[in-house]
Amino acid sequence: MKLRTISAKVAIALFTVLSGQSVDKAGTTAAKFLSIGLGSQAVGMGGAYTAMADDASAMYWNPSGIARLDQRHLYVNHMNWIADISVDYLGLIVPLRRGKIGINATAITMDEMEVTRYGNEDTGETFKAGSYAFGITYAFILTDRFSIGFNGKFIQEKIANSSSRGFALDIGTLFDTPFGFRLGTSISNFGPKIQITGEDLLVSV
Repeated sequence: MKLRTISAKVAIALFTVLSGQSVDKAGTTAAKFLSIGLGSQAVGMGGAYTAMADDASAMYWNPSGIARLDQRHLYVNHMNWIADISVDYLGLIVPLRRGKIGINATAITMDEMEVTRYGNEDTGETFKAGSYAFGITYAFILTDRFSIGFNGKFIQEKIANSSSRGFALDIGTLFDTPFGFRLGTSISNFGPKIQITGEDLLVSV
């Protein structure tokens, strides 16, 4: 029974990799804006883009993908998301003598909102909220079939007078198999816990 269970799990995992579907093991809900997909092609494929990223958006989907680029790349993405939220992404790739280096920025912004308090909805005050991530990526080719990449990023979320900050790391690999297809793996947003702090968390009643 145990052997059959293990075999079934291996088969499911192998099918997932071969079919190009991404595996999402969410840890916590901090900085969830980082899970918003980028790029019309990648989003149109349901996020199954880990093994296919071939432009500067690879720094989001799989950092090792930029190692396969042979020239400079600039990638700009703007998306009007739900509830009048704007999603913007900027990525720039520069080739080095060995490997590729890239910088990227993600911004989630929205219009100002009115401050309401219990018993006083019309305060006349407004507040702003937004989430940001700034990253640096380095990727290189180890062999003619295998590449690896790393993306370190600084994360900040802010709402009114409260905010949170932290760091995270993405690691990705690409492998061109002898059978004509490519395998891609990516570990995204790996880092310590992020906790929001600020004076707005202290409410006098």
